[in-house]
Amino acid sequence: MDAAGAAALGESSRLDLETLACLSGLEFCQEFVDQLAQAYGADLVTVGELKVMETERIKVLASWFDGLQLGDFEYEACVTPCHDVVLSGDPHVFPCGVQELYPDDEMFIEEGIQSYVGVALKNADGEAIGLVQASWRYEIDDALAQHIAAVMQQFAPRLGAETAGLQTLATLSVLAEGPSGTSAREAFRQLAGQLQGALKVRSAFIAECLGDKPGCFRVLACCFEGQQMEEVEDTVVPFDGTPCAYLKGREKFLVPDGLQEAFPEQAQFRSQNLHSYLGIPLTDMKGRVIGHFALQHDREIKQRKLETDLIALFAARIGLELRRRKAERRRARAEEALLIKRKTESLGLLAGTIAHDFNNLLASMQGRAELALAHLEAAHPAQGHLQVVEQGLQASALLVRQLLNYAKGGGSREQGPCDLNGIVQETMALVPVERKMGKQVVLDLEEGALTAQMDPSQVGQLLLNLVFNAAEAIGPGAGIVTVTTRKTSLSDAERRKLLKGRNMPAGACLLLEVRDTGSGMGRETVTRIFDPFFTTKPGGRGLGMAAALGIISRHQGGLAVESREGEGSAFRFYFPACTAEPVAEACAAGPPAQRRGAEIRRILVVDDEETVRRAVAGLLQLRGCEVLQADGYDAALAQLQAAGPFDGAVIDMSMPGRGGWETLAGLRKIQPGLKAVMMSGFAISAVAAGFPDLSRVPVLDKPFTKEKLYKAVFT
Repeated sequence: MDAAGAAALGESSRLDLETLACLSGLEFCQEFVDQLAQAYGADLVTVGELKVMETERIKVLASWFDGLQLGDFEYEACVTPCHDVVLSGDPHVFPCGVQELYPDDEMFIEEGIQSYVGVALKNADGEAIGLVQASWRYEIDDALAQHIAAVMQQFAPRLGAETAGLQTLATLSVLAEGPSGTSAREAFRQLAGQLQGALKVRSAFIAECLGDKPGCFRVLACCFEGQQMEEVEDTVVPFDGTPCAYLKGREKFLVPDGLQEAFPEQAQFRSQNLHSYLGIPLTDMKGRVIGHFALQHDREIKQRKLETDLIALFAARIGLELRRRKAERRRARAEEALLIKRKTESLGLLAGTIAHDFNNLLASMQGRAELALAHLEAAHPAQGHLQVVEQGLQASALLVRQLLNYAKGGGSREQGPCDLNGIVQETMALVPVERKMGKQVVLDLEEGALTAQMDPSQVGQLLLNLVFNAAEAIGPGAGIVTVTTRKTSLSDAERRKLLKGRNMPAGACLLLEVRDTGSGMGRETVTRIFDPFFTTKPGGRGLGMAAALGIISRHQGGLAVESREGEGSAFRFYFPACTAEPVAEACAAGPPAQRRGAEIRRILVVDDEETVRRAVAGLLQLRGCEVLQADGYDAALAQLQAAGPFDGAVIDMSMPGRGGWETLAGLRKIQPGLKAVMMSGFAISAVAAGFPDLSRVPVLDKPFTKEKLYKAVFT
């Protein structure tokens, strides 16, 4: 129709064009409906839009029914002339007999509708997005029907533009709000609700890919018929057997119908009556897939340009939120790692100072208690009391040893190539049955030797702490603690997720994992479990995990924790692998002892603490030794020059001024080959102290029993 024809039609259309020209949006649609009904005596006039993603349902935007506005409502269009209008995109004109043509249209029958005119409304791309229609309870003249159709066609472009604008505005207004939740979880819930509501599908969910489980995805939020399905949040779902598996390498994956038949193993598709699926992958700034969202519906899903544009907007918005979530996780992990590093440094210094001084006190008390027991007659009433004191001193020594492990990962012993599997097997063989608390301990060890530079006693202590904690975490009743070893490697992304050891050497490494079936931990607890004295167990001391942190630090390894409330916990420790063969001597309880014989009788004891010095001297005198004492470097050299030579020396490692290693070096300059035993409350290795030639000298950790002293000195 040319401009002249349109003008003539406008003049004869009986419509108030000036009033219509001043309106827009819903007001324009409603005014057009009102004027059309009144001008041509129609009983029912509506402007409706196709529901998003569908072709079978119409949402009424504006209406006239016997002079009344019916408001917003929806109806099924499959048995009405509306369906044919939007499907064909062509005008449908029936001056009479419309009931006979559409006998299943119950509204036409109930209202006695005889005549009908309908015209499709289209968007800028020519896609049908709705219709304008009018009905009469009587037959109308064919010429009038054609004229009314022409009037509708004249206004159809404007009505189509207003309808498309209303659809876009509704969705954009939802997206413009953005996630308003105070947490990432709330943000994804809101986005899932907006996605489901704006695209008018039955279900919508958002999921993220899992870096450590590439074959699975985690559901972040799901909205089903307007309700948040919180029970499925954080569910880990395998890709296999789901339509989501087909998103790899695609821009989208659409199952327009027949979803249940295509994926028969997915029972929820049947239980929720879902028949169609549309999935969209989400990527990071480098184009790597980091998640996806999916729409699921109980009828066929159709995609027109409007839906494509809306989906693109949602993909951008959800992708932004998912990238923000991952960035926040990385930042949180970095902050946790930095916090742990600072705690390790500051508390380690404090722990070392306390442990050194406290161990000297314990060493003095241990020695004096054993001397008292040695001088008591058999069955003396005080004997039992002194034995209880000894037990208390040993328990105190264990606590201090754990504190030392936190401070610097253990004593002064040098690391050597050791077999991780061997350490695990030997350590677990020594675990008392009662410490397992009735739990099943399963060893899942990789075959062959797993070699790394390790201190076996410290790695064994780490494993014991983990197993004991795991058994306690399970609580009353049955449970399983699984100890796993593997040879593996960590990618850059995996190293960035470590709580400790992000800068550990790249390449092959050994994994030691202890997993339990307990109740798990919340994020706040995970960030605090390595703090000294933090514990959630009644009567716990909170030093075991702090010591484990110190041990892995000393081994330049890595640490990761996986735990969720209600799902148990997994502690993973990574040690840099080495190619050297395990050395039996390096994996023994300590370095090789010096050869000694029964001829050792004259001993020099050097310690700046008089109480410790006298206690050690007293224990040696019980074995018939002649003992001389010195309180430091100068006094020791003077004693050797005045009363030497000696058969052996017992020297404290940490003394004011010149320490124990320097003292021994000075003594050996005067008496080469002097046999010696070092003792310390906070050991520093000979190599670290600058005396590598003395690295094979045995070290006694204070406090020690007389049996350990005698074994070190006389064997």
